[in-house]
Amino acid sequence: MGHYTEQIEQNAARLKRLRERMTETVKFRDVNEHKRKEWLKACKTFRDEYDALAFPGGLEGAYDRILNGEADAIEAGICFLECRPYFFQSGYIYKDLMRKIKRAPLADDQKLRYERVSSAYKTYREERRKANTGGPGDD
Repeated sequence: MGHYTEQIEQNAARLKRLRERMTETVKFRDVNEHKRKEWLKACKTFRDEYDALAFPGGLEGAYDRILNGEADAIEAGICFLECRPYFFQSGYIYKDLMRKIKRAPLADDQKLRYERVSSAYKTYREERRKANTGGPGDD
């Protein structure tokens, strides 16, 4: 894996904690004004940090940077695909990155890494499709 992997995993963990904080505080937001402010602060912190944490260099404009051939953005994108982090909306980012990196100017080693990820993803999708068929009445 590439040199952005550790950062991506740490950022994903931070996003999960921020999201959990929102989930914890929403339950008590109507108890009193202090609890409401606590919840609003948790929401604001999540929103304020999301872009920077979702993708190295920021999610805003990342796809354009990849398509324009920015080496760091391409490397970060491939690392993201390889480690497949899990956090709010990460699945959408993953699918978008699959499409964008496929069209990006890649070095030979990056092409190989992308092909490994793409092949694994195709296998995963096929296994899911098979698992979702064959139920009662599917003779």
